[in-house]
Amino acid sequence: GRAVAVQSDGKIVVAGYASNGSNNDLIVLRYLSDGSLDTTFSGDGKAVIDVDSKNDYGYSVAVQSDGKVVVAGATATDSLGVSFDMAVVRLTATGALDTGFGSGGVKTVGFGAGSEYATAVAVDSGGKIVVAGYGSNGSNFDVAVARLTSAGVLDTSFSGDGKVLVPVGSGADYGNAVAVAADGDILVAGSSHNGSDDDVAVVRLTSAGALDTSFSGDGKATVAIGSGDDLARAVVVAADGGVVVAGTADVAGGSTTEDVAVVRLTSAGALDTSFSGDGKATVAVGSGDDEGRGLAVLDDGRIVVVGESHNGSDDDLAVVRLTSAGALDTSFSGDGKVTVAVGAAADAGHAVAVSSSGQLVVVGSSAGAGDDDVAVVVLVGTSVPGPPTGLTATAGDTQAPLSWTAPTSDGGSAITGYKVERSSDTGSTWTVVTASTGSSSTSYTVTGLTNGSAYAFRVSAVNAIGAGTASSTVSATPDVLPAAPSSVATTPSNGEVVVTWSAPTYNGGTAITTYTVTWTSNVEQGVVSGSAWVEASSTSYRVSGLTNGVVYTVTVAATNGAGPGAASAAVQAVPFTRAGPPLNLVATALVGGQVHLAWAPPGSNGGAAVTGYRIEHRVDGGEWRVLVSDTASTAPSHVVVGLDPGSSHQFQVSAWNQAGMGALSEPSVTVSPVAPVSTTTVTPTTTTSTTVAPTTTAVPAPTTTAPPVVATTTGPPAPPTTSPAPTTTRPGMVPPRPVYIG
Repeated sequence: GRAVAVQSDGKIVVAGYASNGSNNDLIVLRYLSDGSLDTTFSGDGKAVIDVDSKNDYGYSVAVQSDGKVVVAGATATDSLGVSFDMAVVRLTATGALDTGFGSGGVKTVGFGAGSEYATAVAVDSGGKIVVAGYGSNGSNFDVAVARLTSAGVLDTSFSGDGKVLVPVGSGADYGNAVAVAADGDILVAGSSHNGSDDDVAVVRLTSAGALDTSFSGDGKATVAIGSGDDLARAVVVAADGGVVVAGTADVAGGSTTEDVAVVRLTSAGALDTSFSGDGKATVAVGSGDDEGRGLAVLDDGRIVVVGESHNGSDDDLAVVRLTSAGALDTSFSGDGKVTVAVGAAADAGHAVAVSSSGQLVVVGSSAGAGDDDVAVVVLVGTSVPGPPTGLTATAGDTQAPLSWTAPTSDGGSAITGYKVERSSDTGSTWTVVTASTGSSSTSYTVTGLTNGSAYAFRVSAVNAIGAGTASSTVSATPDVLPAAPSSVATTPSNGEVVVTWSAPTYNGGTAITTYTVTWTSNVEQGVVSGSAWVEASSTSYRVSGLTNGVVYTVTVAATNGAGPGAASAAVQAVPFTRAGPPLNLVATALVGGQVHLAWAPPGSNGGAAVTGYRIEHRVDGGEWRVLVSDTASTAPSHVVVGLDPGSSHQFQVSAWNQAGMGALSEPSVTVSPVAPVSTTTVTPTTTTSTTVAPTTTAVPAPTTTAPPVVATTTGPPAPPTTSPAPTTTRPGMVPPRPVYIG
């Protein structure tokens, strides 16, 4: 096992390689969080990929946001296994080759001069796949980087052809790890030969594939740690933009003097002297050689390195944890170091990942009786707790009670208390109220505050490791007066508004005695139109005597023994009632059984806009019936068609608004439409019946002082798409006219 990633659901993905008896194949395993193989992945939890019936190796793994698994490594291009190309494989979330990637799920990359190896892979924020390693320049190796699109094609926006070789020194240079910075820059860590031995090397490329000259002047930084060979095998970009690399340093140039090494650079590529004094830290785990291979940086800046340590007879898997300042973290296993003998022979750790619950998941190999097996080791209690959630603050008299929900992760160690902080400058600076409450209780009251001053608060969980990430902030202003009522709402009706609200979340420390409801009209802005006191037992009030159609702004404030508190957020209301009768209804008989109706809008719309009109009709003085329930138009005119010219017709109109149907207009005069005139023209072969159009006559407008009537048509009025129900001269057969109240 050479690489590991932990999915968001806690499943563990391991990549590496395995012998099939004649050569090696690339492998991917997936475990459940309890350590058993996940049989939903490739049927048995193990996927074996033979790229081209030759030696294949998996060296690095990344899990995409969609659950697909990307593995980078190498595949032999000849049967002897002497020449290699980079190999990138993508599997679906169920462990099958992703046929939408490369060629059947596999993409190989050659640089042309000789062998290339992909030792590291990362997926950037745009879904592009960055692979790094080393490739032949014809005489030795240079750092090699390639970038693929999400479809597995070389990305030509990167260095013109999707790949680049970077010589660091005059000798062989190797890239062993890759990370993508927040700005899209690519960091590759490895080693460079200085003429006598190897130094740690870090290369920084822009997202376009060019050396970033803002990093160490030329985009390349080398660091000599000891007097022998030094190399980096892992790299992480820290939250502050700094670059952390881990690997091995030969501190004395001897045969048993290799130690775990960590180097921290600033974002500009210089040694960060705030880390271990000179930017470099070495750790001797045992008495023999120690190797650093995998790296993780925790949320609080602490650094975890995994590898192996010689115990005198063979190697054990080793884990080291440093503080963010580069010192051994003694809260980890007592001295910051732990070794694990997995089997009876040599064991090694190659990679590490941190689960959402703070577990350290280490993958590597363990020597068996005749071969090596994949080894996975999980350590618990390795981090601080996660952030508390749901923090709330309630204002009190010189105090603020807080409450919250415990973090979803305790970091593997029980929460022993909570750190509470307050700020009086909106979070610019913070004062520690208590470093630990000393209790797992999720509530605490901050006292000694100044009434009327605004404060921000945040809390952090504390376990045996320390204080975790702080929660989001909340604000409160302590006072002896009650807070403002909330959820104020209004329900308007005819000349009145019903106001409702919810009691304040904080009563100021004493019981609320009354509420004050205040309303202001928009006729005289800023002038109080009225106010009323309401007993504290009620949270509603009916404001009457208002003017329909006028906008009123309403607020509510609570009062306790100390006085009135702040007013609520303002809400608006417009009282309304039914509209008055339409005016000056005029009915004009037209040719063809049609009548044109025109009227003026109501003198009062009741305080709410007219949305349409209802038209009633009667024949020969009979019962009224509904002709049009709602015109759904504000136009004060309508054309009635299909009337019986032999009868007399009368009409009346009412307006609709938010309150319903308004008062009926005065009935129109009685009119009788003119029957159409028909002529028949006879020809020897056909007979055609036509209707002779009447001479166009103007429709008289109603006499009114209201706004002029707007015609709904030009020229002769067009009939509606539907005709009214047939009329009859038998009043007894007509439905009775409804009675409208109000």
